[in-house]
Amino acid sequence: MARLTVLCGTGMTELATSTDGAEVETFRSETPWGEVPCTLVRTNGHEILFIYRHHSPDGKVNPPHSIEHRANVHAATSFQSTAVISVWCVGTMDSDFPPGVVGVADDMLDISGTVWTFHDSSAVHVDRTEMFDRELSIIAANELKSQDGAGINAYKQVVGQASGPQFESRADVEAYHRLGATCVNMTIGGEARCMSEKEASHVGLLLSSNWAAGKDPADKLAPVDHHSVEDLASSMRTRVWKAILAIADAQ
Repeated sequence: MARLTVLCGTGMTELATSTDGAEVETFRSETPWGEVPCTLVRTNGHEILFIYRHHSPDGKVNPPHSIEHRANVHAATSFQSTAVISVWCVGTMDSDFPPGVVGVADDMLDISGTVWTFHDSSAVHVDRTEMFDRELSIIAANELKSQDGAGINAYKQVVGQASGPQFESRADVEAYHRLGATCVNMTIGGEARCMSEKEASHVGLLLSSNWAAGKDPADKLAPVDHHSVEDLASSMRTRVWKAILAIADAQ
């Protein structure tokens, strides 16, 4: 039996409860940074804990810049999971990773200057040469490749951290692209930094939900619409779930 935690966001809120025959339990995890609502799913002999990263006490969607990543990651790793899987929506800049494809994070590029750490009172310098577990990432990539048929480049993405909550400008996107990012996201920076200070293996599944600003090959000035992003992300739930189960089965 595997124990996994899934940190998810836009378009994935129904992932935890959409499996037929699964046992579902909800509870709140106490952390030094506040309570975190959790949904525990028991299925196929596995226990998979889901945490919606945008949770808010008033039931609204907490914007990216207000997320308390330490609370989410603390709750995720307190479950004693063998691995934590982050599911992020991304705006793509890469023709090998078009909207509608589920990819895998290989690295991230964060020049926002925002600090996230569990070690404010004592200097702890964690190695981030390989932030994401290579073996588990390959398992996820192989499962996704069997579904999408996308080229291997779709599974080696470098995610640029954007501040949000506004979508990026064309100049933002172009700068990140020239620096080596292949897609952008608003929440990877804090979550991945905090995860790097924990012992659990980390995997990043990426929902290519839109062309980043200025990168749509059909229209360089095409606007990015939040509702369209959510709709396309929701359509990829089944593929994400199969990748999560492939990781669980490998534990």
